[in-house]
Amino acid sequence: MPFFTSDQADALHALHRSDPSHRDLVDFLSGPLASFAAEKVAPRAAANDHDEVFAADNFHALGDLGLMSLPFPEKYSGMGACFSYLVAGIETLAKADAGFALAVAIHGTMTDGIYRFASDALKDRYVPKLATGEWIGAFALTESTSGSDAKCMRTAWTRDAATGDYILNGTKYWITNGLSADVFFVMAKGPDGQVSAFAVEKGWKGSFEQHKIEDKMGVRGSNTAELVFSDYRVPKAHLIGAEGKGFSYAMHMLNGGRVTIGGWATGIAQGAYEKFMKYAHERELFGKKLIDLDNTKREIAEMQVAIRGGRLLSYDAAFWKSQGADVQVKAAVAKIAATDASFRVSERAIQLAGGYGYVIDSRIERHLRDALLGRIGEGANEVLKIVVIARGLEREFGEHPVREVW
Repeated sequence: MPFFTSDQADALHALHRSDPSHRDLVDFLSGPLASFAAEKVAPRAAANDHDEVFAADNFHALGDLGLMSLPFPEKYSGMGACFSYLVAGIETLAKADAGFALAVAIHGTMTDGIYRFASDALKDRYVPKLATGEWIGAFALTESTSGSDAKCMRTAWTRDAATGDYILNGTKYWITNGLSADVFFVMAKGPDGQVSAFAVEKGWKGSFEQHKIEDKMGVRGSNTAELVFSDYRVPKAHLIGAEGKGFSYAMHMLNGGRVTIGGWATGIAQGAYEKFMKYAHERELFGKKLIDLDNTKREIAEMQVAIRGGRLLSYDAAFWKSQGADVQVKAAVAKIAATDASFRVSERAIQLAGGYGYVIDSRIERHLRDALLGRIGEGANEVLKIVVIARGLEREFGEHPVREVW
């Protein structure tokens, strides 16, 4: 199967068939991007997974191709396309190499944060370079003791009264692109306990160290780092937005990030499904092909229900994000559905392939290792269910209560 499927095209067509640029955008995804995934990304996926190598050259080449610029205005070297096209592109890349695709997805979340919340001067400085892949971005929110409970972060800022500079102290952990990024969207608490956001570069006064986190179970084709700030001075003009508003910016960014993770997880599931299908058409047992057994037919039907559901929810949430809607619930629902599907499909593909699926040479087992991160990152699925979705649904009911039964 191609790296951009007819199901992806159909899902986009349902949302965008009246858009005059729709055909050209689908042609880009099914043509240049799919070829890039097939020729540049997929052939290196197994080796990069084994060696824990992030293909920075492919990242920059992808920027030249134009994928990362899709949702941004022409003013910032973008194409002004709906966010759902980028999510579809992330799906294609994740099918080829989920580690590499994760780097692209997080870079996109960070770029979106700069574009939406930074000053015009910071937008002009960063967004064109980030949208074209010339520079790599990282989103530094998580710490070793604060993941889903992000408000518990310990990284702190103080202010130099003489210069107005901000001084950062603290440690960030699990930061995707942390070794390769040129600019970092960093969250830190002020003296009043409120979180502010900063656009941070390397090479300023003070100490900023980056340490690789090694031996990850999955997404090994991305680099993940610990960032350590010690009296690191950030120019006052690099405050993003207003002091004390950083946490609200982070929550908005995570909504978009959950949508991209939905597309990313769908790509993982699609890849596992296709590799199993190849094996099922080749493997003979009980006098039949594996694909002809009734249990296999039932299993692959269930895989497709899960994959298509996650895809449609993710593309739909992306569409409404581009319309400026509040996608808190839509994004969380899409992320849960797609990441649960990626885990389920990958696990069943291994189980049905038997011993073959369990070995590295099958190239199926990598999808399960990658899929596990999706249910943890960008807000653990358990937290999304009991906090984010629950609060959103209660708010919706308060706005539109059911007053009568029928």
